[in-house]
Amino acid sequence: MKKLFLVTVCAAGSFFLSACSLSGGSAAQSMAMERASAYEGMYKAYMEAEERYLNLLFNIERMPDEEELWSMKRDQMKELVQLREMMLNARTELDDAIQEWEKYLIEKQAEAKQDKSGRFNPNFTGTDALRTSPGQLLPGEIRSKKKYE
Repeated sequence: MKKLFLVTVCAAGSFFLSACSLSGGSAAQSMAMERASAYEGMYKAYMEAEERYLNLLFNIERMPDEEELWSMKRDQMKELVQLREMMLNARTELDDAIQEWEKYLIEKQAEAKQDKSGRFNPNFTGTDALRTSPGQLLPGEIRSKKKYE
């Protein structure tokens, strides 16, 4: 249980550190990065606990009469279940954060596309509405070369 508490404290500390270091990006991006580091920490903790559990099973196979090993197995299994739940919750939060980041990027692309296409002039209709001034040429238009005399 102490190890589980330490893992939780370490994960919370990594949240804080990553939030401070990622202040240059968008909020959605920093949230996704935080969730990714939290998931990575939970995954590593789970894999370490699983390795300890497998070693314990190997020892039980060699010495099946040791009651202490069986109680350790029970405790280790509880820790594995808790870490698995925490890891799955971290993965769900990561997926949600990535979806929010994707929504943010789509919004930014739409804004950029709208800015690129220009604003419509409400005083004109059709292609003339794309002009920002009466003498402006639109892409693809060329000025006729009439000579005025």
